[in-house]
Amino acid sequence: MGRKGNSGFANPDVRFGNDSGGSYTGSLGFTQHYLERLDGDLAPDPGLAPADGFTVWVKASDGITLNGTSAVSGWADQSTNNIDFSQSTTSAQPTFTSANTVLNNQPSVDFFNGDYMETADNSVMNTSTGFCIYIVAKLNSFPSTFSGFFGRTNGTSWSTGWFSFYYASKIRFCIDYWNTSTKRVELDPPSVSNVNIYKFHYDRTTITGQIIGPDADLDTQAQTTSDINATGNGIELNRLGGSAYDGSWDFGEFLFYNTPLNAAGQLKTENYLKDKYGIT
Repeated sequence: MGRKGNSGFANPDVRFGNDSGGSYTGSLGFTQHYLERLDGDLAPDPGLAPADGFTVWVKASDGITLNGTSAVSGWADQSTNNIDFSQSTTSAQPTFTSANTVLNNQPSVDFFNGDYMETADNSVMNTSTGFCIYIVAKLNSFPSTFSGFFGRTNGTSWSTGWFSFYYASKIRFCIDYWNTSTKRVELDPPSVSNVNIYKFHYDRTTITGQIIGPDADLDTQAQTTSDINATGNGIELNRLGGSAYDGSWDFGEFLFYNTPLNAAGQLKTENYLKDKYGIT
């Protein structure tokens, strides 16, 4: 069929034909549109976007600076705060993939053991009310006993701020000290063949960690008092607290809000990420 409604189809489609030529002559129903998008027959909806108010937003489809053909030296923040990620050391620069098949053929920034990027410190990342973080990523491996994911913490003591890493067969997300059970949530590690959305949310009442996607998991922890700012430190990707505890991940997108998101904001952001990366 020709383009009808928002179907996105440009060629004849006889699956729902109702005329002598097998073509569809009616208007596109909401159910058909939903199923076609679910099956991956439609391009990502250009009208979807994350909730407003993000403090840092990097996505592999924009703002990439290459050193040579594929090494990433810079990753520009798409918010108005200009909190860019960078890596000047050639041996520690991640690799750019223009169409990662696991990430719905979207671009990715691929970190392997020894690769990491970080931002400078910026007071706009500080918060008194809590925060919300979204990451779209595919696990490659956990190279060591401690394998970093991301975080903003006070160096190698990991006793203030927020950060995530693999340890003791779990992905931990911590606020304040890493080894206090009341200040962290734990998620089961995902498959290395899947892309997932990782959500970490704190509202001064509850810490929430969630994997949205094929490796879905959820953990919560009541927590009302924590030192969630790490003054003097920026955000790291694929490293833990300025140490050599690197992970190995393909990153598609990273969003940080310096305030908790309400339910509507979370739903808007998650729908955007699900649609873009083909996550159901």
